[in-house]
Amino acid sequence: MNQNNNYIPQDNKEAMLLDLNKKAKTGNILRGIGIGVFVAFGAASIIMQILNAKKIDKVNNNLSEIQGTVDDISGDVFDIMEQGCDGSDFTIDNIDPRDARALKPVLYIYDDQPGREVEVSLRLNDSDMTTMWPKADNIQDNEYTWEVKTSEDGTLFDNSGNEYSYIFWEASNYNYSSFDQGFCVKGSDTAEFLREKLREIGLTPEEYNEFIVYWAPQMENNEYNIIRFDGLDPDDAYNNQYQLSVTDGENDLADSTLRVFMVWQAADEYQELEPQSFQTFEREGFTVVEWGGTEVK
Repeated sequence: MNQNNNYIPQDNKEAMLLDLNKKAKTGNILRGIGIGVFVAFGAASIIMQILNAKKIDKVNNNLSEIQGTVDDISGDVFDIMEQGCDGSDFTIDNIDPRDARALKPVLYIYDDQPGREVEVSLRLNDSDMTTMWPKADNIQDNEYTWEVKTSEDGTLFDNSGNEYSYIFWEASNYNYSSFDQGFCVKGSDTAEFLREKLREIGLTPEEYNEFIVYWAPQMENNEYNIIRFDGLDPDDAYNNQYQLSVTDGENDLADSTLRVFMVWQAADEYQELEPQSFQTFEREGFTVVEWGGTEVK
């Protein structure tokens, strides 16, 4: 009996059909998942584009609002530049040039009776204290008081025994007057000029060298510096605005006091000034020396 080579038993046919159906279903599931992922990704992309578009619109709106605000501020600034506060025309001459700070006044106390208890009082008029060291022991009605003990070499001690080389303070709004007298000095010559003049006024090498170290770096690169020394006259603007009193335990004032406050301004050209004159300070007994300065801009 001949056997057909293409003959497939019935059981094998059913098995093959089941296998094909499974593969078909698996393929359909995979295609469905792929289509789902593709659709989800496309939907997400569309949503992101919509959100980004909204963000861009919001940013543009914010930028428009900011630009409007800037335009308003610019307009206000322009109006201020065009007019003074009282409606008058604005010029640089309307600005009060006297708003200069009292920078680094330092106060030394030398005593021929070491260990003396001393009260240092500084009253500020039309001015505010901006910094000090050491901190004042008492502050009342813009008057600052320190209680210290003296030594012969100038070292000061507070009530806790802490050591200080001097009392340091700075304040606002020095109301300087005009440069009716003074000196015009080349920037490169300023340090040497200060050494000569401060020595002539009566500062010691230690005092005037500290002065120069602080001020020369700010002055020596200018073409010229116009310089005047305030504080030498007990009745001048500096002494009236920053009233200093140094007394001992018996309320007696120091035997000798020197205050040197340099007012200076940078200049591009040499200016002829009437030279300022002064007498050399003589130290005697219980002595107070203070130096500081301000730049007029």
